Amino acid sequence: MTSQEVSRYLRCSVTTVRRLVGKREMPHFRLGKLVRFRRSEIDAWLNLHHEGELPADGSREPLLHPDQLFLFAREVGRG
Repeated sequence: MTSQEVSRYLRCSVTTVRRLVGKREMPHFRLGKLVRFRRSEIDAWLNLHHEGELPADGSREPLLHPDQLFLFAREVGRG
């Protein structure tokens, strides 16, 4: 994968990918001046840097706390 493909995959900027590569924090390899990534290595790297817990049912919705404020498209008390 290229830096641009990794940035789309991770939903971050190309600048962020390049910064992580420059700090040697993200797995990559070089072909001359070209930087390339293996998706399997990026996935493994993501697993190592995972924080928090996923719900047991496999959904990726964030767990909500009763004191949390809803800023986007959620209405309290309506059903």
